[in-house]
Amino acid sequence: MSSSISTLMDQNGVSEARELPFDIAEPTVSPLYFLTLIIFVIAIVATLIAVFSTLAKNPAGLKNAAIGIIAFLIILGVGYVLADGVETPLKDGEVLSASGSKWVGTGLYAFYVLAAVAVGLMFLSGIKKLIGK
Repeated sequence: MSSSISTLMDQNGVSEARELPFDIAEPTVSPLYFLTLIIFVIAIVATLIAVFSTLAKNPAGLKNAAIGIIAFLIILGVGYVLADGVETPLKDGEVLSASGSKWVGTGLYAFYVLAAVAVGLMFLSGIKKLIGK
C-alpha cells in the first residue's frame, strides 16, 4: 500500500500524502475519500437511528436527554461569551479569522468545564464509596 502511495506522490511531485491533488476528473485520492465519506454517513445514520429508537421506547429518558443537551448548550454559550476572537497568523501563512479564533476558544473553555465536572464527579463518587462502607 505504501508503495502505491509513494508512486502517486512521485507522479504528482509532492513530498507529503496530504498534498496529493483532490480532483474528481482524475481520481487519485478521491475513491478512498468517497468510501470514507460513505462509511462516515452510514455510521452517523445508524447512530441516530439507535438513539431515537431508544428514546422512543423510553419516554422518561427523553427528559434526561433534553436536560443533558440544554446543559451542554449552556456550557457552550458561557464558553462563547468568555472566549476572545483575535485574528491569528498560522504557520502556513494563512490567517485564522477572529470568528474562528472565538470558536476555538469556545471549544477549549467547554472542554475545561466538562473535564472539571467529570473529575469532580469521580471524586464525589469515590468519597461516597468510602463513606458508604
